[in-house]
Amino acid sequence: MSTPRGSSLPSLTGMRIIAAVLVAAFHIGALAPFADPDIAKAYHSLFDQGGWAGVTFFFVLSGFVLTWAVRPSDTLTGFWRRRLFKVFPNHLLTVTAGIFLLVYLDVFPGVGVAVSNVLLVHDWDWRFTTWWGVNPVSWSLCAEAFFYLCFPFLIKLVNRIPAERLWVGVAGTVAAITAIPSLAKVVIPEEAPVPGMPISATELWFINGFPPVRTLDFLLGILLARMVREGRLFRLPLPAAVVLAVGGYWLSTQVPYEYSLAACTGLPFGLLIASAARADLGGQWSPFRGRVMVWLGEISFAFYLWHYLVLMWLGHLFQKHQPLSTAGTWGFIGLALAVVVVLSWATFRGVETPVMRRFASSRRPRAAVAGAGTRAAAAPGFEPLAEPADGSRR
Repeated sequence: MSTPRGSSLPSLTGMRIIAAVLVAAFHIGALAPFADPDIAKAYHSLFDQGGWAGVTFFFVLSGFVLTWAVRPSDTLTGFWRRRLFKVFPNHLLTVTAGIFLLVYLDVFPGVGVAVSNVLLVHDWDWRFTTWWGVNPVSWSLCAEAFFYLCFPFLIKLVNRIPAERLWVGVAGTVAAITAIPSLAKVVIPEEAPVPGMPISATELWFINGFPPVRTLDFLLGILLARMVREGRLFRLPLPAAVVLAVGGYWLSTQVPYEYSLAACTGLPFGLLIASAARADLGGQWSPFRGRVMVWLGEISFAFYLWHYLVLMWLGHLFQKHQPLSTAGTWGFIGLALAVVVVLSWATFRGVETPVMRRFASSRRPRAAVAGAGTRAAAAPGFEPLAEPADGSRR
């Protein structure tokens, strides 16, 4: 039995803040180290994989949510317009703040790096100084931009897969994600490792950042969303899915480093997303759709974009007091998170929401839009974004 399109899935919004906090916790470990070695060891054992895991979650979630929301009447131009106005205003605000901050700190990476970061093409450059150049976390937006470009074509391909064969697509995608580190060993020249890591910067970029490679995580989300809609995914209770996701995260701390970046968490996170979606659809209990969690999820995109810049800025202000005591470090972390939340709320309310309301949808009357949809095949720019999920044509 298939599930209707467009059903509300608030748990998927609430879950976003957990992924964003995992990424922030990962960066806190590098930018606000604990002086006490025992506390530092415990902290790093918990969060050293948080950055990679959080981004993997976002990539899989992105594929799932876009697939869930797509309509056969959607158009290429309409879809790309919504994605542009969802992502770029927040990015432009934070990357501008990042440029001013780096100039202030006298570590500006150069005009070329700044321009590539502003235009969201910097993650196509394997040089660490480029893809980590201004607001380091924005490399993932470059990958997301590539996903959005590919989505209209990927969804058409996925919708042509017979429902009973979708599991083959999931298995093949997971196998490909798992094989990427081995492929990297073959195609990436041997280089000196990044300080503190057992792999080189180019190998890290290929496995973790190269947009076509990370499209596999996005594709996994697309496939799982269609399996849920078609009733083809086995029913995994949400508590069991949470345990499985935590287990995947733990496994990522036990395997060789290159396999810890995405290979261990993509499928467990995807199954968690699918189980949370089913919990919402069935009116079952979910810890992710409470009012506070959903509010935090709504500001999580801005939270993700602001947190590294705030850590850099506060780290500079507190540098003369380094190393901080354990209490001082916890205070620093609390202050940083408070500042990030306030900035994120202001960005969500003052930039993201009004821009989406004003520019993300066509201003033409609904009747005109409906009429254009019926003439899709003959009107350039109004090609249907996706065929019906059963693969039939209308």
